[in-house]
Amino acid sequence: MAPITLQASVLAHGRVAGVARNVKARVPRARMTVRPAVAAAETEAAPEAEAAPAPAPEQQQQQRQRRQGRRQQQSSLGPARTMAITEVEVGKEYDGVVVSIRDFGAFVNIGAQTDGLLHISQISTDFVRNVNDTLSSGQEVRVRVMNIDQERGKFAVTMIPEGAAPAPRAADAEAEASGDRPQLKQQARAAKAARKAPRAAVPVSAGDVIKGKIATVAPFGVFVEVGEGFTGLLHETEMVRGEGVPAPAEGQEIEVTVVSVKGDKIQLSQRSAEELQQEKELRVSGLKTEVPAGLGRLAQQMARAGISADMFQKAAPKEEKKEKKEKAPKKEAAKEEAPAEPAPAAEPAPAAAAAAPAAEPAKEEKKEAAAAPAAGISAALVKELREASGAGMMDCKKALAECNGDIEKAKEFLRKKGLASADKKAGRIAAEGAVWSYIHAGSRLGVLVEMNCETDFVARGEKFQELVNDIAMQIAACPEVTVVSVADVPAEVLAKEKAIEMEKEDIKSKPENMREKIVQGRVDKIAKTMALLEQPFIKDTNKTVAEVIKEAIAGIGENIQIRRFERFVLGEGIEVAKADLAADVEAQTKAMQEAAAKKEAEKKEEAPKEEAKAEAKPAVAISAAVVKQLREKSGAGMMDCKKALAECGGDVEAASEYLRKKGLASADKKAGRVAAEGAIGAYIHAGSRLGVLVEVNCETDFVARGEKFRELVNDMAMQIAACADVRVVSVADVPADVLAKEKAIEMEKEDIKSKPENIREKIVQGRVEKIAKEMALMEQAFIKDTSKTVAEHIKEQIAGIGENIQVRRFSRYVLGEGIEKKTADFAAEVAAQTGGKL
Repeated sequence: MAPITLQASVLAHGRVAGVARNVKARVPRARMTVRPAVAAAETEAAPEAEAAPAPAPEQQQQQRQRRQGRRQQQSSLGPARTMAITEVEVGKEYDGVVVSIRDFGAFVNIGAQTDGLLHISQISTDFVRNVNDTLSSGQEVRVRVMNIDQERGKFAVTMIPEGAAPAPRAADAEAEASGDRPQLKQQARAAKAARKAPRAAVPVSAGDVIKGKIATVAPFGVFVEVGEGFTGLLHETEMVRGEGVPAPAEGQEIEVTVVSVKGDKIQLSQRSAEELQQEKELRVSGLKTEVPAGLGRLAQQMARAGISADMFQKAAPKEEKKEKKEKAPKKEAAKEEAPAEPAPAAEPAPAAAAAAPAAEPAKEEKKEAAAAPAAGISAALVKELREASGAGMMDCKKALAECNGDIEKAKEFLRKKGLASADKKAGRIAAEGAVWSYIHAGSRLGVLVEMNCETDFVARGEKFQELVNDIAMQIAACPEVTVVSVADVPAEVLAKEKAIEMEKEDIKSKPENMREKIVQGRVDKIAKTMALLEQPFIKDTNKTVAEVIKEAIAGIGENIQIRRFERFVLGEGIEVAKADLAADVEAQTKAMQEAAAKKEAEKKEEAPKEEAKAEAKPAVAISAAVVKQLREKSGAGMMDCKKALAECGGDVEAASEYLRKKGLASADKKAGRVAAEGAIGAYIHAGSRLGVLVEVNCETDFVARGEKFRELVNDMAMQIAACADVRVVSVADVPADVLAKEKAIEMEKEDIKSKPENIREKIVQGRVEKIAKEMALMEQAFIKDTSKTVAEHIKEQIAGIGENIQVRRFSRYVLGEGIEKKTADFAAEVAAQTGGKL
């Protein structure tokens, strides 16, 4: 019963996570509009510009000289430009000179390498209509730096004093009254009038049969010219093309029927008017017929379609079938007994000649009988099959027609059709996809999985992401699963299971010629329990995970593969010592007594020393503000902070180092305790191309539920994601064979061979130790504070939380690493698709 409970829990948790994941916000881009007044001015100036003759070369030379003179004049204005952009301070005031004036403001030289931008809105608290009314080139001004863009080497300044409030904008009211305000309302009216301007009417209507040339060929169909300035879409599903007929090309003239006209969108088809009308009726309401009461669901649907039992031939009774079967062997025996004589050529018997024309009406009757169910499939039945299978409308209609309206058989028909197309796609390379994680409620179970597809477009789709999430929950719900497919089960595991099965008593009692087959069947069953693809799908136990993947391949249209996964269960494999309460109480009491006695002895020894120190060191007054500052910095208790400040003479930095050393010392004492509780955390980088699963242990579940511990787990997951070279938790976990290999490589390097023999070993050992540290998580610089290592950060957390904390294991996946992609030759692909005609 345990696996069933786990599956139900995983499904419930996954539904909540899926709702939050599918919420997406989209912010539309603002569109820039051209003011009508400016556009009109440009339109009026255009003829004048065209009529004006081009300036002579001498005039162009004079213009260039004038521009150079203006630039030299601007560069000479103001103080010398000796200050780098990095030396400019935000909020500081500078004396400067206006070097140039623009419509939107002015540029001010404050002695920096670049001029600061003084926007028109930052000149004064009053409304400034024209910059030239307030400022002039060469004017000395006092400005304050607002912000700096270090990357682009730009900064902005203001002349408004800090804290000054803007004055009431009376000028705005006067401008509005005089009509001299920017033409915002006129602009809105002009845009509205442009939208309401009369447009040319669509030259066709629904039901028209027209001939037009193909204007554009797209992957999903073609656009056909239906009139001047109008094109209609002929979708590939609406095309009628016989075998051997080439694909439509641009400029080709074809005959089409207008299906619908909605605004500028014109839908076309090459199907006949009867087919279109029949589909419309089927889609709207189906065939309306009287339905007798008391019929089942399938019978009601068939009755609505006008199908009755009288239309079909009744099956022959069982007795007649038996007689036919008995007669057949007798006839064959009679043929065998008859002597083989050469038969003279003879004309066909009259009965055979009469049977030939009779066969044709029989075939026609069968065709009519087969066409009757196809014509009578109701829209409701097609809709039901579409919702159940996800296939297209015409595919569903065809499947129902093939299966005589039986929806269950039609599902199986579509499923087989989809699986067949999925098998063709299974051989393609899938190097894109997503890395996904699933953390069960309580953070005691976690999964990391990598699924691949062919393109990143599909990987970003909602269907693929839902499939990846379902597979992650599937792995979480299957504790016995260790590999993706049966082929991935190690041979030594199968050999071991086979040896165990061969030694069982029930096998020894079987005949020797059957033992091998029985054992092989059991081993195959064990292998299937270990393979993910052979498990019943948690959302539909009637099909396996492999079948779900194949259905997804058929629906999405790309090869999809589960490449690898990792499943962590909190504390699995950790041996927790059995608690003996009486012994623990006795040991703790004894330890407390020994500690108290030791403390008393230390006090007696240190009393004279403290008196001497007190005489030598003057008492330092510790303020509450300094204690608060140290508490915020270190997180230690108030009395501990006060004592540390007293010991360090009020120096906050020295007191912080004092508390840190004290905390690390207490953390080292706690490092020997068993940590079997904790949490499993995950981190998926933006884009789902990098994922991490990590298990961090502590001593109690109370601490594991705390905010500080959860923040530490999240930090560790991000740390592992940021360190591409990390392979193990600590240096001690680096395999010996890896170190030996690295040592052998270093010994063969040229720079080592040139060193004296007595120091080669030390140099190589130092290099190998450095490589080992690069592979160990604990030796990396902490991403949030690079002044300390991960090991030091964990020790600080141990000191603060008060329990032993350990990073036990982790797994890091990078999407597609190790997969060899094919090098695409675009020209060759185009030539192959066009038959060499480019």
